[in-house]
Amino acid sequence: MSTWVARASNAVGRVVRWADRAAEFLIVLLFAAIVLVGGLQVLCRYVFNASLSWSEELQRYGLIWIVFLALVVGYRRGAHIGMTLLLEKMPAMVRTFIGWLVDLFWLALGLAMVVFTAAYQSAAGMTFLKSVGRQSSAGMGVRMDIVYGCIVLGGAYLTVAAVHNLLRRAAGEAPKIAAEEPPC
Repeated sequence: MSTWVARASNAVGRVVRWADRAAEFLIVLLFAAIVLVGGLQVLCRYVFNASLSWSEELQRYGLIWIVFLALVVGYRRGAHIGMTLLLEKMPAMVRTFIGWLVDLFWLALGLAMVVFTAAYQSAAGMTFLKSVGRQSSAGMGVRMDIVYGCIVLGGAYLTVAAVHNLLRRAAGEAPKIAAEEPPC
């Protein structure tokens, strides 16, 4: 069974590494857009005395996308704040159990993000995304389901990343931190 688990872990690992690179690229692109649009807004407001009506919205929605993508990048790199002082003093069996538990919690979070945003239907028979898809943003006129689609995308990405860590644990390997993995 461990051979099957190791193969599954390697296959999922390739998908996750590709998703890591795509997410990092998108985060850099969004951050650059936020900085450029912020600078353009300052220039227009103070030099030309005319504000851009859409700049604040673009920056806000870009930041929302960055948060939901960077959440997973931080998880993959082991960059989230953790309390390891007490954990390091515990027996290896306890540390292993807590590692499994933490990855299961991340998996539950990823699944909850996807299910409650895109799959769960309210009493009116609408999902969250379908409900907000009928609305448009005030400044740019963007459909709000596009804005909140980052929750589903980030949740799916987090789910796959957590499954990868769980498969690695099942194969008897400690989950690698993405920063330790060689670049593609």
